[in-house]
Amino acid sequence: MSHYKQSLVIEATPDAVYAALTTPQGLRGWWTQDCDVDTAVGGTLKFRFGPHYKHMRIEQLEPNREVRWLCTVAHIDVDSFTRKDEWVGTQIVFHLSPQGKGQTRLDFEHVGLVPSFECHEVCVAGWTSFIESLRLYAETGTGTPWSVCEAEKLNAAQRAQDKETPASTDRIERSVVIQAPRDRVWKALSNAETFGTWFGANLKGQQFVPGQRTQGPLTIANLEHVKFDVIVERVEPKNMMSYRWHPAALDPSMDYEQEPRTLVTFTLADLPGNQTRLTVVETGFDNVPPNRRLEAFRMNSNGWGWQADNVKRYAESHVEA
Repeated sequence: MSHYKQSLVIEATPDAVYAALTTPQGLRGWWTQDCDVDTAVGGTLKFRFGPHYKHMRIEQLEPNREVRWLCTVAHIDVDSFTRKDEWVGTQIVFHLSPQGKGQTRLDFEHVGLVPSFECHEVCVAGWTSFIESLRLYAETGTGTPWSVCEAEKLNAAQRAQDKETPASTDRIERSVVIQAPRDRVWKALSNAETFGTWFGANLKGQQFVPGQRTQGPLTIANLEHVKFDVIVERVEPKNMMSYRWHPAALDPSMDYEQEPRTLVTFTLADLPGNQTRLTVVETGFDNVPPNRRLEAFRMNSNGWGWQADNVKRYAESHVEA
């Protein structure tokens, strides 16, 4: 069976991408803020994501060309998994090649991560999110890593619920300034087919209509079997749009319909210079079942970071959007 692969071109030099993969600052900037980083071949990298953790032995460091790790310890804290250490013995490989004009081609492989793994769906979604975070970090200096403060916030809310005291709703908020007028940004959001283009879903023939369901398969690499499935709540032209969905609903064998949906709201505001501020807020994670809550919160925290970047690029480059 084929293992997981992903390729992309990064608008940064090979030495910048290599630094993101081999330095404490770099790894904390795009993968997880909670890690212990060695920098020599044979050394150990320890990555923590709340209750999940992985230890990697550095197998190869070829400056500006290749980084290779071997997973020696792993724990994926998902109750339904019978094996929580499936990563052990797999290899993480980053191949770098210059593309001219300061660009780098990244060919990423998780050797041994195959579809038969219980964790395959969750891990593919995680890599999709974190490789995009790596791209953002290399290009801008700011990625969307696992955040210790977000984990503490979620755990504090859970502790408050355990004590039967009121807890504030877990909330993700991302905001981006787009160099485009409000009309153009609104079209990128409110036209379902256009939304799907930048989000990564085939929504051909679909519409966003309050009270109705909008569905279509994702077009994101390795997630084509996952369905974009939302129930539209409100559409206020050129101002706001909202829908409800099941966050991180990646396992086709699970029936998510019995779970409460989170609420996603997009709002627009004018800024000087014909610019627009887009704010995305997702609320309701306190109602997600405890066995999925932390992972859904982490995945969407990262996901909304790179989706905000996607809509920004689309609206700024598609004048007729």
